[in-house]
Amino acid sequence: MTDSQLITIAIAIIVPLSLLLYSNSRVSDAKETLRAEMALGFERILKAIQSLQADVKALDTKVDTKLTIHELEHHQK
Repeated sequence: MTDSQLITIAIAIIVPLSLLLYSNSRVSDAKETLRAEMALGFERILKAIQSLQADVKALDTKVDTKLTIHELEHHQK
């Protein structure tokens, strides 16, 4: 084999392999970014759920207070 043939074969092997490695690293980067975004989204959802739970508890307390006041008013008559 001549030198140019060896260089051609080497390039034919090295270029696809290097592109494959580059592509895999980009996929890994995208995967890590997606995981981070999902974690942030989960934290936001969890905070929203906790906020809603607090709102429901506050409303429940208000309803209980109103019912108690209403019951006291009607029982006193």
